[in-house]
Amino acid sequence: MRNILFLTLTLSLAMFISCDEADSFDVRQDALVDYVTDINGTWTLHSVHRDGTDITSHMPSATGLTLQVEAGSFTLGSSNLPFPTLGNARTPFSSGSWSFDDDYQPTSINFTNGTDVIVTSLAMPLYASNNSSMGLSFSMGCGATSYQYNFKK
Repeated sequence: MRNILFLTLTLSLAMFISCDEADSFDVRQDALVDYVTDINGTWTLHSVHRDGTDITSHMPSATGLTLQVEAGSFTLGSSNLPFPTLGNARTPFSSGSWSFDDDYQPTSINFTNGTDVIVTSLAMPLYASNNSSMGLSFSMGCGATSYQYNFKK
């Protein structure tokens, strides 16, 4: 038993002595910076899901909906599809301003026309740049029915 303990201590000591101390660590300076999420551009509706079921094929005008996003403002293209700003606001609006709940790791987007604020959840994470897909999840006030619109740039 004494030999096993002595051998274990000797090996442990040898391992600790053989470790080199690092003088410095190479870290990219841009890796330590948080970048603001960028979604500027024209987004085209790619698919529509209701309560998790893809209903895009049942809505022929679904792929015609566009969302133009530029520098804090948005414009919704003309469409007969339901959209949170057209159904959940006191006064429906198809243009206005938008903001994220968190500029660096957003989980929702707030659409506003000055008086009404419509909060819409993001269905997938967005990154600082090069976003080519964006999902919006919302309810139009019909109980437990939820919609997810998937946009592509």
